[in-house]
Amino acid sequence: MDVFKIAVKVFASADHFASDQFVPIFQHWIRDQSVEGHRLIDVADYGHVVNGPGTVLISSEANFYMDRAESRLGLLYVRKLPNEGSFENRLAAAVKEAAKAAARLEGEPEMKGKLKFKTDELLIRLNDRLLAPANEQTVKAAKPTVEALAKKLFGDKAKVESRFTPETQVEFWIRSTENPPLATLAAR
Repeated sequence: MDVFKIAVKVFASADHFASDQFVPIFQHWIRDQSVEGHRLIDVADYGHVVNGPGTVLISSEANFYMDRAESRLGLLYVRKLPNEGSFENRLAAAVKEAAKAAARLEGEPEMKGKLKFKTDELLIRLNDRLLAPANEQTVKAAKPTVEALAKKLFGDKAKVESRFTPETQVEFWIRSTENPPLATLAAR
């Protein structure tokens, strides 16, 4: 498994935000280049798209979305450029970046006390139709690594489910009875 285009979504516990509320925060991140290891470039607001990508912070290495796909608000980290190391390392790095960005967003003065992310459910999407086609072989190749990561993150409290259709990408849902703070998740 040589996939590096990995997407990780951390879900918000509630959605009572206008999509444009995230634009000035992401613009501030660009101005300060405040996401280590990412060259932040631009912000786009797709709030007019129902269940769509929402507000996008674009960087050379990855995009950060406050999206409403799956009909739920969440921070979606989508890696575009390769990380070094194995698939296992790349997957762990994507989860860590998603958790760090979600924690940073929670801590922004405009969001303090208003935005909270849950960690008892993560969505992982293999965002590469060439290296990870939507089929059972991809699931079989990737699932042991995803399960090992779930165990590292949540111990025996994690359950991993996979799904795909010919029109979609391979997705793994990690669900747990544990809901650790984002910083704890990023550290694991």
